[in-house]
Amino acid sequence: MNALKRMSSRAAVRALPAIVLAGVSLLAPRPAKGQTAGEPDHFYWADTLVTHIAPANNEYGNGTTYVYWAGVGGSTDYRSRSLCASFVTNVLKQAYQLSAYDINTWFGSMSPNAALYHDKIIEEVGFEQIVTVSEIEAGDIVAIEYPAGSTASGHVAIAAGAAVPRVATYPFVTGTIQYSLLVLDSSTTGHGTTDTRRNADGSWHAGVGRGVMRLYANSNGTIVGHAWSTQSGSTYYGTQMRDIVVGRITEPYIELPLPL
Repeated sequence: MNALKRMSSRAAVRALPAIVLAGVSLLAPRPAKGQTAGEPDHFYWADTLVTHIAPANNEYGNGTTYVYWAGVGGSTDYRSRSLCASFVTNVLKQAYQLSAYDINTWFGSMSPNAALYHDKIIEEVGFEQIVTVSEIEAGDIVAIEYPAGSTASGHVAIAAGAAVPRVATYPFVTGTIQYSLLVLDSSTTGHGTTDTRRNADGSWHAGVGRGVMRLYANSNGTIVGHAWSTQSGSTYYGTQMRDIVVGRITEPYIELPLPL
């Protein structure tokens, strides 16, 4: 089945221009164990990598970044050396056969950072912004923008399922409901004690992994803040301090002009 046709109607990526697809065949991988037919392909590739990658092949770093899947392009192992944004970008490139030029046309950069993901979601360029926490689905992109002057521009992750209401724990924020959100991302530390990057001694193995972030929403379901994990020591950031947005891919922004 065509990879794009397996996506839900709301998350479906429209067919790419024939000029871009000339000679390119979109991949149609078999669903991973537990994956439903409606989950988008980029979630499949991200989840498969996180599930199978060995710690020795899992690095967090910039410079020359890469993400490889066993059995694809001659790779025999699952390997990753990436930051949060380069992990997501490499997953999108693999899932939809996007080139660096396609990414540049979409984001204005061949290697977009977290802030660019955040901005494109707000502008709804290739994304539908998901405002209500109950609408979040597996494959949605979660992007956080840090204040100017921060060491990093922000953080970006892929939702691995719906946001689940939880019994509120510290830090408490009056007038909000707390939610747990399982995510896939690349980071120096994981999201809580159940994160796949947590070592037996309580230390962290940096790189790609799966863990639980905490979202805060008001009575209307609008996301008003987040914490890195559900642990009580995790700092709460309201959207005025670190703006968090969620976007669903609606169309790879690669409608390129015909060459002159």
